[in-house]
Amino acid sequence: MASTVHVSESVQIARTPPEVWKAIADYSFDREWRKGLLDMTPDPPGPPEVGTKVHEVVRTSGRDYVADTVVTHVDPGVSYRFDGEGTIGGLRGQRTVEPAPGETSAVFTYDIELQPRGKMQLLRPVLGLMVRSGLKKDLQKLRTRLEG
Repeated sequence: MASTVHVSESVQIARTPPEVWKAIADYSFDREWRKGLLDMTPDPPGPPEVGTKVHEVVRTSGRDYVADTVVTHVDPGVSYRFDGEGTIGGLRGQRTVEPAPGETSAVFTYDIELQPRGKMQLLRPVLGLMVRSGLKKDLQKLRTRLEG
C-alpha cells in the first residue's frame, strides 16, 4: 500500500540472545524502556503466543495513541509478529533477536509498519521520522537497561 510507513531499527546489546529475548518478550518490561508507554496489557498474560491480544497506550506530544494488536506468529526465542489497528490506523510489526556475529551479544530489531487513515494521513510526511527518532532513543534505553 502506497501510504504505508516502514520503520526498522536495530541495536546490539551485550547480553546473550536468550537474555534479550526474555526482556523483549515480557510486555511489562516495555515500560522500562519505551518512552511514554502508559499501558501494555497482553490477554492472556504472559509471553507472546499466537493469538495473544495486546492493548497499548502511548502518550506523546500531549496525546494518547492506542493500539490493539494480535500476535500472528511466534518463533520462540527468536521473533514474534503482530498485526492490528490503532489511533493512527493499521499497524503491524515484528521483534527479532539474533546472535551478533562472532560475539556473545545479541542484535534486537524492531520493525513497524503503519498505515495512517483518516486525519492521520496528514501526518504521513513526518510520521516515519517521528517514529524512527523515538524508536532509536527507546532502543538505546533498552540497551542501557539490559547492560547496566
